[in-house]
Amino acid sequence: MTGNNANQFFSNTTYPETNPDTGPIIITDRLKSAENIGHIIRLAGNTGCRKVLVVVEDELPRLSKIKRVAEVSGDVINWKFCKEDEVQQLIPETYSLVALETSPGSTNLFSANLPRKMALIVGSERNGISPRLLSSAKTHLHIPVSGPIKSLNVSHAAAICLFHWTTQHITGA
Repeated sequence: MTGNNANQFFSNTTYPETNPDTGPIIITDRLKSAENIGHIIRLAGNTGCRKVLVVVEDELPRLSKIKRVAEVSGDVINWKFCKEDEVQQLIPETYSLVALETSPGSTNLFSANLPRKMALIVGSERNGISPRLLSSAKTHLHIPVSGPIKSLNVSHAAAICLFHWTTQHITGA
């Protein structure tokens, strides 16, 4: 469906919206690709996320690329750059940290009951989630892949998880 047709379709179709006070929070851990950050901010707009925290080290990703890919979501979604040691202070205490990381002991996403107030951590394209953030997560999840390629783009993985959250918590979605 093209842009105008999609906009027309969704303007004539009613789906329940995520409560802005309980919507998911996305934490991106040191993503290198500004495009991936932009895609995740746009995804946050699609799924009603409360905010996006973009964990960076020293060098900030190119803001112009992030905004270009995020489109209007970049203006609608509350998102900010932060340091790893600031993450805990930026998440309400009522939220549960969930790491989306293929790791020993992780649970299959599709057999997990996701918390309503979920702060989802996704890791860098090359190194995954930092040990410090990974250890702070209450739950570790992986996405089962059945094809010969066993890795997913970080924005695609986040989309799979957030739309799974939507099926569990948004009635009628």
